[in-house]
Amino acid sequence: MELASKLRLPRLVKKRIICEYLSGSKTVQMLSEEYGMSRNAVNHMVSRHRSKFSPTFEAKVSSNSKCN
Repeated sequence: MELASKLRLPRLVKKRIICEYLSGSKTVQMLSEEYGMSRNAVNHMVSRHRSKFSPTFEAKVSSNSKCN
């Protein structure tokens, strides 16, 4: 899925990228190539996601949710 650099990503695409990275199924390099984003953009997205939640809450959410 190639995305233009200036387009905003839909929420579900962001969720998929974050989920694939946090689950360990894909690396930043793989995601950046698949979605046509820079590695810095992928890292920034994941970093922002991590800063929104406490580690305890994040562990509960990720154990209850599935990445599809």
